[in-house]
Amino acid sequence: MKKIILKFLDKHKSLKKYIYTIYKYYKYNGLLKAIIFTFKGIFLYYNPSYKLCRGQQIKRIFKKIKLKKVYYYKFLIFIDEYKILYSNKNSLENTTVDYSIILEKSLNDLYNENNKLKECDYKQSQKYTLEGIEILLDKTIKYIETLENNDRLKEYFYNIKNNETKHFEEALQRILFYNQILWQTGHTLNGLGRLDKILYKYYKNDIDNNVLSYEEAQMLISKFLNALHSYYWIKSSALLGDTGQIIILGGLEENGKYLCNELSYMFIDELKKLQLPDPKILLRVCDKTPKELLEKSIECISTGIGCPLFANDDVIIPNLIKFGYEKIDSYNYVTSACWEPLIPNKSVEQNNIKSLVFMKPFLQLFEECNLDEINSFSSLVERYEEYLEKYIINFFDDLDNVIYEEDPIFSIFVPSCNDRLLDVTKGGAVYNNFGATTVSLANVVNSLINIDYFVFKNKKYTLKEFNQIRKCNYSGYEGLNNELKNILPRFGNDEEYVINLFNDITSYTSKILEKMTNKLGGKLKIGFSAPTYIIESKNQNASFDGRKSSDPFIVHISSDIQSLSYSELVSFASRLDYTGNRFNGNVVDFMVTPNFIKNNKDKFLDFIIISIKIGFFEMQMNVVSSEILIKARKNPEKFPNLIVRVWGFSAYFKDLPDEYKDYLIERALKNEGKSN
Repeated sequence: MKKIILKFLDKHKSLKKYIYTIYKYYKYNGLLKAIIFTFKGIFLYYNPSYKLCRGQQIKRIFKKIKLKKVYYYKFLIFIDEYKILYSNKNSLENTTVDYSIILEKSLNDLYNENNKLKECDYKQSQKYTLEGIEILLDKTIKYIETLENNDRLKEYFYNIKNNETKHFEEALQRILFYNQILWQTGHTLNGLGRLDKILYKYYKNDIDNNVLSYEEAQMLISKFLNALHSYYWIKSSALLGDTGQIIILGGLEENGKYLCNELSYMFIDELKKLQLPDPKILLRVCDKTPKELLEKSIECISTGIGCPLFANDDVIIPNLIKFGYEKIDSYNYVTSACWEPLIPNKSVEQNNIKSLVFMKPFLQLFEECNLDEINSFSSLVERYEEYLEKYIINFFDDLDNVIYEEDPIFSIFVPSCNDRLLDVTKGGAVYNNFGATTVSLANVVNSLINIDYFVFKNKKYTLKEFNQIRKCNYSGYEGLNNELKNILPRFGNDEEYVINLFNDITSYTSKILEKMTNKLGGKLKIGFSAPTYIIESKNQNASFDGRKSSDPFIVHISSDIQSLSYSELVSFASRLDYTGNRFNGNVVDFMVTPNFIKNNKDKFLDFIIISIKIGFFEMQMNVVSSEILIKARKNPEKFPNLIVRVWGFSAYFKDLPDEYKDYLIERALKNEGKSN
């Protein structure tokens, strides 16, 4: 029966997504409210006709939207939970639009551009979409008229229809309006882009003309962040907090200067004060990043909210250019929901479609091969590469068969769609590359090191004997299992043997991908950080690194070595090869106790500065002690606001599934040199 239900839901993705919406509501609000929510849905839920083009669907659902539960304090934002435009196909997600496009153009400007297009299906779908947005605008203005002191808001929404943006506050409100449209039309994991760069001219103009003070701008940013945090439950994807709402700050510009301004500091300051897990901040850093900005970032991180995440322009931008992105676009990169580099306004790139699991072909080898024929370490690696190649080809063939829903909303933010008269999902974008995250390569590397040690160098076991011990999940071999977890060198050690092993496997993977393109003619890329270190591990048997069946894989670019120094991990990560197509997110991830930063503030700042120069790709950290995590695990009601970094997002610890809580505790204990 379960298989029949799942098969039915796979064919009716829109229904599946709505059921998941009910589940999220239950997780966030409790059973009783979820029952009431579901009952109301019988009367309020609207499922559009999928026989219509997407533009018609958008127009019809915007007609049905009810403005209830409006978030309003300085800014107005609303999402009608029963009128989200789901699809029976895959929707674009994990992406970031360039809001400067709609800040500089009114809806009438978009109409005028559409009217100039040659008659075609694309033009007609876009026209329906713009008409739908106008309907939603008119509803909003009508609602605003019921509010007290409504002149300011009414003007802002009137300008969305008729004029380009004039003021800083107005710019924030316009971003919120189009942002809510993305959520309302079924997009998930929506990034915010380079807001300090996009918004600065409006801020500066208001400051210079005494329309706005610095303190008023701070207040507006605080309310803007709060507004983004609204509808937290419905914006969350796999787990509560996984919203993809990432704000990009700072960045090296094409002229060689580092871009940051008052807004860069304000966003970090205000998020630190609010202590919210969402939205999040990613700070683009380089050798020219001001020390004061890094210091402010560390102060924010040390509160435990898990951000900013650091992305190293000195490493990332050269790799983007070499891959084939235009230089000007490479310097303007943002990220997908978590950390995967993305070109805004020219790209349809889906960088986080699925996780490639390096452990799958590795274990498949040991299930299918005649192990007696593998008589050396090099022959083992060669056989693994054979299985890896087959797995990678099948993996990306599956991705290429994914059918995406037409997306006239997203096409508004990609100007080349109008030039080509093509929807963004059908080749309208300049860049049509696809990316995947990867997981478990660290476990494969450690497994190979252990096999080399026990089978080929010291000959304690034959490969067949060693595999049999693994297959029984180390039952009766607890001593060996513990030894396998502690043999050095290991992933994270700054040693040639480990680094070369990693780079050889990724180089082989890279060469396979270089030969492949997707159906839109785009290239393929991978990164070595993934959110699936627990999800994908559940179906994987024990591995030779000492990991038992269904235990989590190693997180991102981190290490399971107890008390490994941060400096060694960063040095190790900086020597990994991210060239070619290997730049789709590579995050150094570690745990830090609050006292460590508090007692070593200057040294920790120096460590970050040196690490940027050494050349990490990206970096994030959890600032929390094992003691606090253990207490919060036992008594969650006493720690309702404890925030932790999960994979590429932050969340309230109490909201996480137990396996994530336990794994965070395990990692914290190892970091502090303690045993479970």
